[in-house]
Amino acid sequence: ITPFALGLALTRPDLHVVALDGDGAALMRMGVFATLGAYGPSNLTHILLDNGAHDSTGGQSTVSPQVSFAGVAAACGYASAVEGDDAGLIDELFASPLLDGPRFVRVAIRRGTPDGLPRPTITPPDVKTRLMRHIATAGSNEGAR
Repeated sequence: ITPFALGLALTRPDLHVVALDGDGAALMRMGVFATLGAYGPSNLTHILLDNGAHDSTGGQSTVSPQVSFAGVAAACGYASAVEGDDAGLIDELFASPLLDGPRFVRVAIRRGTPDGLPRPTITPPDVKTRLMRHIATAGSNEGAR
């Protein structure tokens, strides 16, 4: 999702774009950090939810405990990069002013899927249509800072 978020942030500077990432996905595409840092849109916030597993593919463990994702983000040019196990870090990030470049936060979360979590009921083409419609009609007054 982060490459899509970068493209959206660059083409729609009037929007604040938030990319939600997982540790497994981030580890498989570490190069995205360098690209996001290099292009540096200030309207992009990158949130990494780290459960230490590839949850969507069977729950295999990742090596995320050995990786400082905030260190990687900072080394790649993000304007700010923090990490921890307090979800309040996300609130602090959105309460702070935008910076001259992308912002990053990694938050440790529990593994697993909540019981009764609903599954998508619309088709992928319908998701695309709905997303395109939302992007086309979104204005600069929507979303967080």
